[in-house]
Amino acid sequence: MQPSLVKKAITGSAFVAGVMFVQPDGAEAAFGNQELKKGMNNQDVKVLQDVLKAKGYFTYHTSTGYYGPITEDAVGKFQQAVGLNVTGVATTDTLKALGAKTVSKSSAQSSSLQVGSRGQQVTNLQSALKDKGYYAYNVDGIYGQITKKAVQDFQREKGLSITGKADAATLNALASSTAHSNSKPSSSSSDITIGMRGSAVTDLQSKLKSKGHYNYKVDGIFGKITQKAVQNFQKSAGLSQTGVADSKTLAALSKNETGKQEAAVSGLTIGSRGSSVSSLQQLLKDRGYYNDSIDGIFGNNTQKAVKEFQSIVGLSVTGVADDKTIDSLKSRSNQQTVTVLKVGSKGNAVTDLQNKLKKAGTFHVEATGYFGPVTEKAVKDFQKAKKLQVTGTATKETMDALDGSTDKVVTPPSTGEDQGDLLKKGSTGSLVKELQSKLKAIGLYSGPLDGDFGNGTDAAVRSFQSRNKLTVDGVVGPSTWEKLKQSTGYEGTGNSNTGSNNGSSNASFSVMDLIADASVYIGVPYVWGGNTPTQGFDCSGFLVHVFKKQGISLPRTMAQMWNVTTAVSSPSVGDIVYFTTYKPGASHGGIYIGNNKFIHAGSSTGVTISDMNSSYWKPRYLGAKRAH
Repeated sequence: MQPSLVKKAITGSAFVAGVMFVQPDGAEAAFGNQELKKGMNNQDVKVLQDVLKAKGYFTYHTSTGYYGPITEDAVGKFQQAVGLNVTGVATTDTLKALGAKTVSKSSAQSSSLQVGSRGQQVTNLQSALKDKGYYAYNVDGIYGQITKKAVQDFQREKGLSITGKADAATLNALASSTAHSNSKPSSSSSDITIGMRGSAVTDLQSKLKSKGHYNYKVDGIFGKITQKAVQNFQKSAGLSQTGVADSKTLAALSKNETGKQEAAVSGLTIGSRGSSVSSLQQLLKDRGYYNDSIDGIFGNNTQKAVKEFQSIVGLSVTGVADDKTIDSLKSRSNQQTVTVLKVGSKGNAVTDLQNKLKKAGTFHVEATGYFGPVTEKAVKDFQKAKKLQVTGTATKETMDALDGSTDKVVTPPSTGEDQGDLLKKGSTGSLVKELQSKLKAIGLYSGPLDGDFGNGTDAAVRSFQSRNKLTVDGVVGPSTWEKLKQSTGYEGTGNSNTGSNNGSSNASFSVMDLIADASVYIGVPYVWGGNTPTQGFDCSGFLVHVFKKQGISLPRTMAQMWNVTTAVSSPSVGDIVYFTTYKPGASHGGIYIGNNKFIHAGSSTGVTISDMNSSYWKPRYLGAKRAH
């Protein structure tokens, strides 16, 4: 996806390390009509960067539209190469040398609203589009990709040029049409449309996927991606492209290639609720796959349990509890189960697994019969080497691969790694470091993440065991380790991705890419517990999602993030800024982008940019910390 001008403006701002935050210019000018220089931010600058890139002078990975020091340097090098006065300013002579044709101001393009525009005019545009049924998100005065899509939908409906820019013709058409006239047809009670959730949406997505129109996760949430898939199918079937799965669309979807009606596909997935989910959870719990409460809500933990069961018994690993999965669960209710080997398992089956892993070259200690973090890591290493789903659980496909494996996987043990699955005082290595990270995330450990199981780590482990009614012995066995994983909900910092106190950093981390990735989601609505663009974001879900793109794993709550990130005296671009809102301590946060601005998922705004010095945020500021 091509980055938006908002994304480029934020990237440009971040590049100068917070010296200034520049809003995109509202109007376009024809390239070559004006002198360009440092600090400017518009389409002309982007064209300049594209031309310089084609000639080999602009080497940044994307054209941002912001005239910063990289652009200035590129212009200077070009000027030197062609014998012009080296100023770093793209003068008219420089632009002519680059091939630009100057035009008179009278022939310059008229002002229009587009991606990157902001202010009252954009607010008015969004309100008009919302009134006519084309825009269903927050009216925030920020022209992002969602607003662009709404404009395109309106232009398509009105037979206008589909540019995504709100030019004079588009604005006039909006103003002249009456509210809801010629808008998209209203949905009947049986229609499936944007914003809906549940098994009906799951069925719709599954059918669209089977016919090649939907290539994403079947999650039971009807968002923009599902709407687009519906439109594509409607187009292929010769139906009106409304994006609403009405009775005609559903009937067409339910026909197979011979024209016969297909049997309805049922399935429970993320977002499903009710007694059927409760029954599913009970079945999974009875079989040892699900350890949470039976609440009738199909969330991430239920999905994880379904996937684990499907993998163990050899079903397609979709995370959707379809008829085949549920029947398989029920058929095993009175039979001996396939042994599930994972953290917490013990016995001869684990010993046999460890010996097989040792033969395969990923398990480097003596078999103990305990499935703890060392065994889990060995399983993951084997799965990764064999290009299997990396779960850390000894699934059916993993066991089959182990039984048929002839090539030895070379994964040498870490230097100083503890010799066994039981971590205790005196143990050292990366697993101890991960243990310390998890303890720090829940506020029980305040020492360094040094991989040394000393007195501080021992005291924190005992405190955790006492709090969770485990045997208080300071030994991290399978039960303590599994409970820790449930409590923190993230993978820790074994690769020094977060919470480092020694100054190390993730080599693949890019502050510029972090800010650019974050800016793409401006306009995505706020949803409590949301952690995907299609579902929506809450504040911590937004941070987890964006940082994960840079290879950094963060825990799921703001309080836990506060505990594992490293304090800094003042924020730099890419740092997390924390605030206290509805409860004491860190309860909200965002990514600092420079000039006292931060990007975050606000409960009343969705993903947006706010000023830390505003009357609301300034008194609630807690501090800044670094996650990389």
